[in-house]
Amino acid sequence: MSQSVIDETHDGLQKLYFVCLTRPTRPLAELEKHLSSHKAYLSGLERDGKLLAAGPLLGEGARYDGNGLIVFRAKTREEAQELADNDPFHVRGLRSYELLPWQVNEGSFQVRLLFSVGKFDLA
Repeated sequence: MSQSVIDETHDGLQKLYFVCLTRPTRPLAELEKHLSSHKAYLSGLERDGKLLAAGPLLGEGARYDGNGLIVFRAKTREEAQELADNDPFHVRGLRSYELLPWQVNEGSFQVRLLFSVGKFDLA
């Protein structure tokens, strides 16, 4: 699936991403043992420009239940699948995933960078 799947009839700026919904297949304690390698992998994707966003999904009462969401910047479904397959959680069979193409048509965000304290805010 390439960027040609984008709806050409929409007048706005469109962007295609791939959403990876991940779910634990093993107890959370097993995931925790490999959390640092998972985070290192995602940090590498971020540096390479392949990661838009990632983080845990929160269940009832805003508690972490092991589910997660990763949004890849990839040109094809095959590239996104390779990125997902290489996540240490997926390699070890600790999580399964569902990969969905996502066409972004609307929305906005702002970045506020505070140089003096080395922080930023997304709004």
